[in-house]
This record gives sequence, structure tokens and C-alpha cells, in this order.
Amino acid sequence: MRWLRRLWPEPPPESEAEEAEEPEDTEETGPPAVERAAPGIAALFHELEPDGTHAVLDLGPAARTHLDIYSRYARRIRFADLLGAPARGENWATALQALPSGARELFDVVLAWDLLDRMSPEEHPLLVERLAGLTSEGALLHILVNASPDRPPRPVRFTLQSLERIRHEPEAHPWPTWPPLLPAEVERVLEPFHVIHAFTLRLGYRAYVAVRREEE
Repeated sequence: MRWLRRLWPEPPPESEAEEAEEPEDTEETGPPAVERAAPGIAALFHELEPDGTHAVLDLGPAARTHLDIYSRYARRIRFADLLGAPARGENWATALQALPSGARELFDVVLAWDLLDRMSPEEHPLLVERLAGLTSEGALLHILVNASPDRPPRPVRFTLQSLERIRHEPEAHPWPTWPPLLPAEVERVLEPFHVIHAFTLRLGYRAYVAVRREEE
């Protein structure tokens, strides 16, 4: 599994993009690529100081725009591409164990995208347990959950355009059709991460920002 660890100079401010025109959906391709507001991402980074001291773990594939954004806040950035485990022929347990060790330094920001949707309900505890072992108390977690009763036939790749904008693009392969997670179920599954922000997005997703707290 490849790791990317680089810091880039802070890019100039990005102007807000215009809404993308939406072609008609088809059963074969699912929804088209569109750009939308990203209130969950904005809320996540609003909780951080842009002082370059944070350690960020992105469980999606490496992306230049993500690197540019994280570099404003982080001195250590890792891209794990856990989302791509099935395409590489890895089961989730193996892929989770391949995540970077937190022995030397724990992460304080994790972007998990739609991993709960891609895993079976029985595998959710494996994910959360592994993330808890890689993060410090007070660490922030961002995660997306598809809440639509008519789930699209393919998962979505999310690409940040800025702190306020995100691109949704359907992937090539279909995903398992687990029942959608209700907000109360998400909060239960994520413990010891406790939800502090939740947003209902267009295209049927909910964005959650949670903080890790030690159980009393």
C-alpha cells in the first residue's frame, strides 16, 4: 500500500465554483459527476487552527487538491486508500491492519468518506476500533453516509475542490446494498467518537463530524 507524505506551500484562496449542470441519471451509470457544497468539511476544519501542527489521515486515494487543503493545517499527511481495498482484492480486515501504526504519533484528523456504506454492518466495529487505536483523545472524524432509501447503484468518489466544495463522481464498480444507516445508528456505531455536527446534503448523503472522547 503506497503512502504519500508531502507538504506543499499554501495555495492562493480558491473562488467558489459554480453549480455543475446535471445531466439526466441513467440506471447503468447512476448519478452524473456534480459539484456540491461541503458543510461537513467546512465544519471539520473550522474546529482546527491553521497552524500546520496537525496529523491528517485520509482513508481515500491521494488527490492533489486534498493535499493542498490539508497542508494549510497539517505537518503530517497520510493517504491510505482504504476505499480501494476491494478493487485490490483485499478483505477489509487485512486492509485495516495495513493502516499506518499510531505507535510513534497518533492522528488528530481522519477523513473516512463513505466507508460505513461500503462495509457490512458486521465489519463496522473493526473500522471504528482500528481508528480509535490510531487517534488521540480529541481527534476529529469526518464521515459520509448515504441516507437515501433509493440507494444509487454505484458508490461515489468524493474529491475536495475547496473547504466549501466537493465533487461527487460515480465509480465504475457496483457496491453491496446494505440497509441505510439511520442517524441514531451512526452515532452508536461511531463510539468512542461522538457526533458534534451533522448535515443533510443534496444527493441523499449525510455528513457527520465526530470527536473522540475517552469513556468515563
